[in-house]
Amino acid sequence: MENYSEHYLNSIENCLKNSSYSVFGENKKMEVFFDGLNKIVQEVSLNDGRLFFFGNGASAAFSNHMALDWSKNGGIVSFCLSDSAMLTALANDYDYDSCFLEFLKIHKPSSNDLVITTSSSGNSKNIVNVLEFCKINDIKSFGLSGLNKENRTEQISDFSLFVPAKTYGMVECIHQIFHHLMLDKFMKINEWEKSESQNMDAKNFKL
Repeated sequence: MENYSEHYLNSIENCLKNSSYSVFGENKKMEVFFDGLNKIVQEVSLNDGRLFFFGNGASAAFSNHMALDWSKNGGIVSFCLSDSAMLTALANDYDYDSCFLEFLKIHKPSSNDLVITTSSSGNSKNIVNVLEFCKINDIKSFGLSGLNKENRTEQISDFSLFVPAKTYGMVECIHQIFHHLMLDKFMKINEWEKSESQNMDAKNFKL
């Protein structure tokens, strides 16, 4: 295809601009949505709450990445089921559909915590089981999804972000951008105001 790269980047831009946001099923503008989400994360921090990240495949890698960044840079203790021994034990002793939920139960989540799920389809059973548990037990949730808007994550997560792309790679790339938007907003990092680069080395640390 002629201009494939240009089409690809234009598609990312269009999907970013046309993503949709809802809170408890009510549509919100992007800035209102992220302001509300930021307030929730601030409350989590003030109440010594925790963040729990869940995803499969590429979304598992993003979840692991963000648990690292939030713990190290955001200052909020964060967890992701990335330990292969724990994952395979829970999947073996229960089943794969229940492994995330059983991991969450081990940590005894409370209303001070926030659960964040990332699923391109929004319908992965182990993700849906976590969100349903959160809904029943008054645990705050934020679910990222894509592909088709009529998905379970969109329907049952407290804060829902839907990316209207039709391919996995596109949804995954955009999810990662939104993950970093959430963290950078919390940390008050404004790329557009920067004149110097960040340095995350402990000896020369500079946000």
